[in-house]
Amino acid sequence: MNHLSFYIHGNADGHNELLEVLTSFLAFFEGATTHGSNSGPSLFIGLSELANIHPLLVHFPIALLSLFVVIDMLGTAMHKPTWRQFASSLLYLGTIFAGFTVWAGFMAADTVPHGHNVHDIMERHKQLGNSILALSAALSAWKLRRTVEGWGVYNAFTLVLLGVIIFGADLGGLMVYKYGVAVQAVSVSPEEAHHHE
Repeated sequence: MNHLSFYIHGNADGHNELLEVLTSFLAFFEGATTHGSNSGPSLFIGLSELANIHPLLVHFPIALLSLFVVIDMLGTAMHKPTWRQFASSLLYLGTIFAGFTVWAGFMAADTVPHGHNVHDIMERHKQLGNSILALSAALSAWKLRRTVEGWGVYNAFTLVLLGVIIFGADLGGLMVYKYGVAVQAVSVSPEEAHHHE
């Protein structure tokens, strides 16, 4: 079964508006989760085609932790403690997502076919992912234990975190866009190619 299916029984005369609204909503939801249905495209057609959830999760720690570094640095430079408090929230949330992303990455590495040329890249990518999780967890623990004021070692580690995120994302992009890891390539003939002017 590739989709959710709902049925509502009762009130066969069709005069109950609440049941009609509920039936319409459930029919829409059923259509939205049905891959290749006649009622139109699925809302989550991309998700249904993923080999694993790592590509879905990976964007969250990248965005949250990068934004944490930027806002924390600005808060430090502009002497805005409320900005740094907000940055800490991004750090904690980014750390949680980093944990899920690393877990999903380990699952993906075991399930995605790849050659020897990609295996070394994947191993370095995994090491950087583990480093992101370890650094963000250490910074979270540091921030939870004491108030960080001014410039110092804490800020240096946030910059290291940002660098590791950039290198990790670069290797992930290399695996996908150069080597096509977990990608079902679609060949396009020159006649079918679409160009944006």
